[in-house]
Amino acid sequence: MGISFQLKTILKHKKYFKAILMKEGMRVLLVNAIFRRKLGESKRISTILPPIGLAYLAAVLKKEGIKVTVLDMNALNIEPKDIRKHILKYNPEIVGFSVTTPVAPQVFEMASIVKKINHKIKTVVGGPHVTALPEEAIKKDFIDFIVIGEGETTFLELIKNVEKGEQFEKIDGIMFRKGTRIVRTKEREKIKNLDELPFPAIELLPMERYVSADSEYKKFATILTSRGCPARCIYCNKLVFGNTCHMRSAKNIIKEIDSLKKNYGYKEFHILDDLFTANRQRVVDFCNIVIRRDMKIRWKCGNGVRVGTVDFGLLKLMKKAGCYSLSYGIESGNQQILNNMRKGQTLKQCRNAVKWTIRAGLTCVGFFMFGNLGENEETMRETLEFAKSLDLDVAQFHILVPYPGTIIREIIEKEGKIFENDWGEYDNLVGKAVFEHGELKKESMEKIHKDAYKEFYMRPSFIIKQIFKRRSLRQIKNRINGFLTLIEY
Repeated sequence: MGISFQLKTILKHKKYFKAILMKEGMRVLLVNAIFRRKLGESKRISTILPPIGLAYLAAVLKKEGIKVTVLDMNALNIEPKDIRKHILKYNPEIVGFSVTTPVAPQVFEMASIVKKINHKIKTVVGGPHVTALPEEAIKKDFIDFIVIGEGETTFLELIKNVEKGEQFEKIDGIMFRKGTRIVRTKEREKIKNLDELPFPAIELLPMERYVSADSEYKKFATILTSRGCPARCIYCNKLVFGNTCHMRSAKNIIKEIDSLKKNYGYKEFHILDDLFTANRQRVVDFCNIVIRRDMKIRWKCGNGVRVGTVDFGLLKLMKKAGCYSLSYGIESGNQQILNNMRKGQTLKQCRNAVKWTIRAGLTCVGFFMFGNLGENEETMRETLEFAKSLDLDVAQFHILVPYPGTIIREIIEKEGKIFENDWGEYDNLVGKAVFEHGELKKESMEKIHKDAYKEFYMRPSFIIKQIFKRRSLRQIKNRINGFLTLIEY
């Protein structure tokens, strides 16, 4: 009777028992390398944001029933050498690394450690650096696969083929070794309908560990509403998302915000797009929904909005919908230099955008870059003076970094000199020049970079304006931290 009852139970729940008896499936570990900008002697951390690309990748894998873990070493302050204990803890069969240029040496070091622990673990790298230089990575015997371009579809297909032990030539967008041969498959088409992607799997991230230098709330979430940028700036690597801007619909963005509010209690959102305002009507639709529903959210675009894509009416609407800060890639105060960069904007557009943003009641951030094509000490000084002439709340000054996959790097390699071969030094905020070209010398670029921060922020008129500007307690604290870091720098 007992056996008969057990058999009936098994038959009744056969799907459940079948799932238990089936193979568990591939165990995948996704790794975000540590990249903390420690500013000044106090080692203050500027900003640490969630690895949104890995969160999207994890969401796609989860949807397919694949067991995936995300290890954000940057948020958790884990050094590369400590990857060993995490490999032993999670026992993955595939380890995927996201690779930007500054973390490339770390990723290669960690991939080597992974292979020493267990040579059967498949190591996969993707991201802008290895998309630009796949041959560099695949020559290393501890790297098994390169994912070139967008990763979601490619990585999912790769995992399924690794699991089945099948051939990899039919997977678009990868590079791998086959015996002594290096195989690169045909280019993967871009994902055109981003609304079809699941929302990022932030439940796999240590969300309490992320910080922003200029957020209104301590707790915030990041959102990517589009991929790609139609601009042709010669300093930008466009190899992953391309020059076509693929956009999520306003309704889909709202749906994600609703989910983040309901499930996690977020009230503030940082939009990470290269160009959120690429389509004016989409922004209008988004803002109108937020206003109509009285969603009471705060949001900002901190990644750079093109000055030619905004007008006063749009900015007022964005402010009404909860936007509190916009960042513009102004780059230069010399029109010829802007033309050389193929920036596609004018100084007048820059002035208007800043003026309208401040008038609309938004915080205005400007990004500037020294060392562009055709520059000299005079043009760099023009950029600094132009920055000082604008009514900006925040200015960030960078020395151009000739990243792999950019037109400017090709030009400098042919006509100038690149004297830094350590990818770990390719950080555009530390104020170190890694090249010389034309009249540009390393010393002059580094000097103007330091002068820019001192001259912009130490003006009495600027200090008085910032003191009397209404801010939240958190913003005041952020400003004080920034000021102390500036003094140390």
